[in-house]
Amino acid sequence: MLELLKIIEEHGFVAYYVGGYPRDHYMGLETQDYDLCTNARPVDIKKFLNVDMAFSWYGNVRFMYNGHNVEITTFRKDSEYTDHRHPDKIDYVETLREDLERRDFVINTLCIDSNGNYVDLLGARKDIDLKVIRAVGNADMKLTEDAIRILRAIRFAARFDFKIDPELEESIIKNKYILSRIDDKRKQKEIDKILECKNGAQLLNKFGIIVNRWFYDG
Repeated sequence: MLELLKIIEEHGFVAYYVGGYPRDHYMGLETQDYDLCTNARPVDIKKFLNVDMAFSWYGNVRFMYNGHNVEITTFRKDSEYTDHRHPDKIDYVETLREDLERRDFVINTLCIDSNGNYVDLLGARKDIDLKVIRAVGNADMKLTEDAIRILRAIRFAARFDFKIDPELEESIIKNKYILSRIDDKRKQKEIDKILECKNGAQLLNKFGIIVNRWFYDG
């Protein structure tokens, strides 16, 4: 999969795998989660890759490569999330660090470059080694921006048998009421993934998120 990064670089841009693939690779796990970040904008990528532009407003294009679904997102920062799910607008940025600082949890900020080297600007490997889920920056801000991150934090903790950082744990308890504003089907998708994990139901109950078709204890 590294050759896709090289193709983008051959056209004068930089590119990295970020999130699921580097994280799982570092942990010695298989993955089908291929997210790529780059300073190339959607209109640039379209010139040399046959990408789906349906989500280009978010700086995101989708591409099938060697039988794998790949999402390519331009370095960006997000504005307010008035619906607690999607940014009202995005602004492109120039550096990888700026892009990583908008992301949800530190373990998801690990990158791999076109030479197969890890690029770790925010301490993702340390958190993985410590087996901890920690927000990038202020936990309250991250969860109120996108309430699905509440369930994602629980899912990652259940999947990897990681602990949740005390600040993030407190923020989940404080902000879980925002889940009532999120589409039921989107919530259920995350909850189903949590329940596939050995201790998933136990963690949901710990945080007062009672699984009974979109019901939660606010």
